[in-house]
Parts: sequence; structure tokens; C-alpha cells
Amino acid sequence: MCSEGVLGTRGVPGGLRGSQRGPKGVSWGGVPLCPPLSPQAWLESHGRSLGHFVNGTWLRPEGRERLECHEATTGRVVATVPAGDSSDVAVAVAAAAAAAEAWAGLGGPRRGQHLARLAATLEGDPGVALGALLALGGGRPLCRTLGAELELGLRPLRGLEPPEGGWRPLGVVALVLAGPCSLPELLWKLGPLLAMGECRGDKWGPRGQLGT
Repeated sequence: MCSEGVLGTRGVPGGLRGSQRGPKGVSWGGVPLCPPLSPQAWLESHGRSLGHFVNGTWLRPEGRERLECHEATTGRVVATVPAGDSSDVAVAVAAAAAAAEAWAGLGGPRRGQHLARLAATLEGDPGVALGALLALGGGRPLCRTLGAELELGLRPLRGLEPPEGGWRPLGVVALVLAGPCSLPELLWKLGPLLAMGECRGDKWGPRGQLGT
């Protein structure tokens, strides 16, 4: 990646060198999002059966087809996720619609501050945990998922200054991703949308994607 020449590459954090002990976890409303130990330990804690994360809750619909998530370097299945359907989309859209008015009402500067805090959070332990999952699912070296790729992804979350005049947020915006999407690609799409006051729902392609 050419950006590594500009950004440099961070070393592997000490907590991940020669040890299964990883960074602290991060949670949303008490629900663990990023692994408190190794990625494998976090996946085991979920029974290697993940769900759709909507409005602070993991949704695991019963009787749904499961899509496999593979470890890139070995091809073995490390987790499964439920195939989504229109009912999942409806739940996600309803949650986004419920949050849209309050998010838009914050104003551009306040939204920018929230996104900057998100970037600062991902620079710490949660980013290390996320980078470990991305390395497992994408097959890229850990130093890359924690270095240039993470830094590149966080750029659009920092220093965003949405215009205050002449702009009215549209509300709920769908972001449709047809294939595998890296963290930088995802954040470069989401950052401007959120900064401008939109709430979004993400629709992934038919393949299970571990990191996202």
C-alpha cells in the first residue's frame, strides 16, 4: 500500500507480541463489540455465531441461513453470520429513523466533535482489537491493519467541518456494499454521511465479512 510510505507503519502492540492476551474490550450498552482477548477467544465467547448489530443489540434471527466467515490464510470457517432479509432492513431503518432527528439537530460542529472522539477511541485499545479481527479475516499482517490501514480509515473522522447554512439532512441513507469492503473504504463512505447529519443503514453483499 503506497500510503504506508507516507504514514509509516506502527509496530505490533506489546500486548499482542508472543501472547494470547490482547487489548481491553469495548462495549456499547454493556454489549461487547471488540474482543477483550484474542480474536479467537472473542469469537468463542459468541459461540462463533455472530449476528446483525442494530441499535446496540446483536440480532440473531432463528431459522435463518448462516453465512460462513473464513480465516483468510487457512480458509477454515471461524464464524457464521445470519443471512439478512427485508425484516432485518426494516429493523435497521426504524432504528436509524428514530435517531435521525436528534443526530441532525446536533449541528455540524457537535457532530464533528463526536466523530473526532470516535476516531480517538479507535486509536486506542478498541482499534487494536479491531485490527486483530481484520488481520484474521483479511489475511493482512497485523502491523498493516493496525498501521496504515487504520490511520487511513480514521482520517475522514477527524477535522470534519460540515457547512451550517443551506443544508438540510436527508435523514436515513442506505449504504449498499456489493462485495468485501475494507475498514478504510467503509469509514471514508460513512464519515462524510454522518458529518452531514445523515443516519445510515449498511447493506452488505452475500459473503460473510468478519471484520465489518
